[in-house]
Amino acid sequence: MKISLGRKWLLLAVGVALLGAAAGVWVLLHPASFVVQPWRAQQSVTAARFVFGPYPVDADMSRLKAHGVTTIISLLNPSLPYESVLLDQEKARAEQLGIRVLNFPMGSILGQRFGADYERNSRAAAEAAIAADGTVYIHCYLGLHRARSVRDYLEQHAGQVDTRQFDGSIGHNRTPRQLANERAQGLFEQDDYEGALRELGSVQPMDYAAYVLTGWIQLRRNDNMLARDQFRQATGMADVKADSWNGLGFALLRLDDLDGAGSAFGQALKLAPQDNDAMQGMAQTLYRQNKPAQARALLEQLHAANPDNPEVNQLLERLKQQADASL
Repeated sequence: MKISLGRKWLLLAVGVALLGAAAGVWVLLHPASFVVQPWRAQQSVTAARFVFGPYPVDADMSRLKAHGVTTIISLLNPSLPYESVLLDQEKARAEQLGIRVLNFPMGSILGQRFGADYERNSRAAAEAAIAADGTVYIHCYLGLHRARSVRDYLEQHAGQVDTRQFDGSIGHNRTPRQLANERAQGLFEQDDYEGALRELGSVQPMDYAAYVLTGWIQLRRNDNMLARDQFRQATGMADVKADSWNGLGFALLRLDDLDGAGSAFGQALKLAPQDNDAMQGMAQTLYRQNKPAQARALLEQLHAANPDNPEVNQLLERLKQQADASL
């Protein structure tokens, strides 16, 4: 059966239209793609508490968390199918990071407002931002019209605060090394360890944060010797913090080097005397060194601060049972 030339052109036109529609959907669902990027707003702050910008993709989420953002106010409208999908993804990512998401739907297409709740939700979003504790990130799809409406309300009703371009702590003026570390952190939080290691190795030389994250990745992969070596690199750097000593301590515990582990956790506690990870690691080390009284003292201190820590409770119960059995 032959297909007429006119029918061929019709089928071709339908195919092109379907491809175009699919490409359009892909673009809408990837707001940081090269197609959309030129129209996305830069992130800005108002009085350092209110951060404004576009829809936060994975890498943005990690930066927001690092910046101390505790609440995200999303102005996406779930009645728009693509914004509904993005909102669900945002909530899932934020939950993993312990960030609260509040949604105040505001309808806007190409800068044109629609929907009866636009003004009401703009005011409600601003008031929720004022009431929230900590730093708040307020965004729409591109970070332009809807976010600007909320920002204007804040400036009018929150004491004539200054609005300016953000100082670079989130996304702008980041070095290639910092950006690689942030992308790797996002992949690590998604359990994509191979992807995270590729990102960390993509920029040389590695810095302190890169060595520490590599160490934790290797611990997750149960490659304890590699983890030990990475943490040792970090502990020898000028900007050393407790986290690298903690990582080294846990790696050495797994390698049955109890003296080394005790020394590492001791260094961590010198830098951060109330560090829970260091205290818990030291308690595990003391327990394995058959020093139950010292281990129990640390565990009881940890239990008082957080009664729901299962590892602490399990080891504390084991020590209590051993003490009862010895009576």
